Amino acid sequence: MAVDVSKLIVTEVAQITAFNNAGELEFIMDEVQNGSISNTQEKADVQGRNGRKLASLKKNKSVTVSATNGVLVGGALAAQTGTDVEQGSFPVRITDVMTVKDNKCKTSKTAVGTTGVEIGTLYLKNANGSLGVKLEQDAAAADGKFTYDPATQEITLTGIADGTELVAFYDAEVESAKISNDSEKYSKVLKLYIDVVLQDSCNVEYAGQIIIQRADVSGEFELSLGGDSFAHSFQAESLAGGCSGSTNLWDLIVYGI
Repeated sequence: MAVDVSKLIVTEVAQITAFNNAGELEFIMDEVQNGSISNTQEKADVQGRNGRKLASLKKNKSVTVSATNGVLVGGALAAQTGTDVEQGSFPVRITDVMTVKDNKCKTSKTAVGTTGVEIGTLYLKNANGSLGVKLEQDAAAADGKFTYDPATQEITLTGIADGTELVAFYDAEVESAKISNDSEKYSKVLKLYIDVVLQDSCNVEYAGQIIIQRADVSGEFELSLGGDSFAHSFQAESLAGGCSGSTNLWDLIVYGI
């Protein structure tokens, strides 16, 4: 049964999936706020006498896919930076606010670093919230000195009143995912599938899929932080040729739901 594509409206971008040359999934974007597929084509006029236009030479078709996703997609970020998502234990900088009781307090995580100076410096917190007097880590607690036991995460002080707030900045190893923006690595070329929902003039819905065999992911992107909503921008340019030898920049397949 033929599908009538004479009058179709794209009502939703369901998701964008990307795969590498080995057919392995790189990422899924399924909170697409908006997207576009821009097509350009160069045209050079062939001119005759007195500037008359005799013909036009058409060349250099170009397709750019742009999208904005409402959540951060780690795989897409890795594709944009040309790296991979690593799983493991990595150091992060912790900010701890602790309250003293009986000249002791505990860090929320285990501080790591050079033995004996895992934390290095503590700050007394002033009543107005600013940081005040510095205390230095040492082998024994004394005036202006504190000790730290990584095994128990316990800080020991002397001469500090109960209820006093302390602020510590230190490194801790956490089980985490890491994406690195390596200055010597560049964005990837992937195969994209863009799933959309379409509707005709009789309100009949169809599924559609735009297939881009070779999408050169752009290394230019933006992560909009703060404000009312987060946005992860994504852009890729379609490339012709490749292993399959196809000259298609994209295919649109429309089928019944």
